[in-house]
Amino acid sequence: MLLFCGVVFCGCKNKGEIEKISKDLTCYNISVDFDVNTKTATVITNIDYKNTTNTVLKGIKLHLYPQFFEKGATKTVVGMTNMNNAYPNGLSYGDFEVEKVVSNGQDFEVTYEGEYNGILRVPFATSLMPDKRAKISIESTLTLPNCLHRFGYGENTINFANFYPIICVFEDGEFVTDPYNSNGDPFYSEIANYNVEILADSNCVVAGTGEKEIVTQQDGKTLTKFNAKAVRDFACVLSEDFEVISKIWKDVEIEYYYFNDENAEKSLQAGVDAISTFSNMFGRYPYNKFSVVQTNFIYGGMEYPNLVMISDDVDNFDDYLNVIVHETAHQWWYGIVGNNEYEFPWLDEALTEYSTVLFYDENDSYNMTHKEMVDAYRENYSLFVTVYNDVLGKLDTSMRSVDEYATEPEYTYCTYVKGVLMFDSLYQLVGKDNFISSLKQYFAENKFKNAEPENLISCFSTTCKTDLDSFFESWWKGKVVIR
Repeated sequence: MLLFCGVVFCGCKNKGEIEKISKDLTCYNISVDFDVNTKTATVITNIDYKNTTNTVLKGIKLHLYPQFFEKGATKTVVGMTNMNNAYPNGLSYGDFEVEKVVSNGQDFEVTYEGEYNGILRVPFATSLMPDKRAKISIESTLTLPNCLHRFGYGENTINFANFYPIICVFEDGEFVTDPYNSNGDPFYSEIANYNVEILADSNCVVAGTGEKEIVTQQDGKTLTKFNAKAVRDFACVLSEDFEVISKIWKDVEIEYYYFNDENAEKSLQAGVDAISTFSNMFGRYPYNKFSVVQTNFIYGGMEYPNLVMISDDVDNFDDYLNVIVHETAHQWWYGIVGNNEYEFPWLDEALTEYSTVLFYDENDSYNMTHKEMVDAYRENYSLFVTVYNDVLGKLDTSMRSVDEYATEPEYTYCTYVKGVLMFDSLYQLVGKDNFISSLKQYFAENKFKNAEPENLISCFSTTCKTDLDSFFESWWKGKVVIR
């Protein structure tokens, strides 16, 4: 996700790789019947789950992120500084209810756990051994809030993301159940296969993760099917106002969905250039589809596999293109190489934002330079720290988990802005060739997996033939003085 908080952030090889990776993964088969008028939906999530852990499981746990959009939730879904922008027509709340849970053909009582019932626990009738599979079916109903967020609707679009129960990552002998947080993107998931059907008003155009097939139905509704293999999430955006244009880069179809853009061709080209540049820089984009989607959204943009949301509220066109590039870079850092975005938000966000800086080194026509961007980050960061210290007291500049930041601006400056300065310091230290080679290695070793900071450090240390643990640690812990 790209945040704007007081600073402007100036038949193929692919298919063969995806087919190989996607074999024997957990599969989500999701059916959605959406009522555009009432902004309500019934969702049936059928999961063919494979136990990829080394543990005998008595059940699994799933995140229910829509719970936090309800009235009475223990946390707000946006920070206080963005509340008015998120709710242009006043506070609005969603609703989410699990109606039925079936595990291997047996009905079970709906059992919630965690903060504000944000976790669904689904038991197995008999313990599930490693490498064995289980069939789980979850029926739910939901109502979207009038909120310009990842789960909500605005004047032109309906953002339909994080709407279904998604399995918690199993790590160190337990499921990771961190709750939703207004800072950043508090998500963590494994790659899986998705088959999703969206039944909605025939006037709606649907952009979504994966390859799309449209099957016209009667009674004024259209069924849109998506097939996405080896992705770690699914999201879609619906609108009656969408226009769609597209281009082909090698074997990748890049689409641009928009409703208000006088420079639509240039916006599409930014997506094409970003896919091309990052493929050459880090490793080939492995999917056949990528969608850039203009939408009503509170922040600059938001990333999902094969799809990025770009806010129509970004009124400067250069900034708009910058958001497209940033969110596209997330296809590499979060999408293909995953990580715990809750615990280590800098691992994808800082690397994505610095990848955006590197993009301009390879694309002179965008009239941005590496030095100008880094100088702007340094100036903005120093100003923020000075003002914060003068007004609120000493700022904790350590780079930490999303729940440890008291405000959104702190999260933004310590994660994005300081993160860019950290990676640029490393870039200047090891040189461009070693820096890019390290990221190529990081991508190659960790694609379709979840990486941790030590994986990144190891790749840089190996390529650069020097131990870089202390370098990264000094930045994380806030020991580095930035001038």
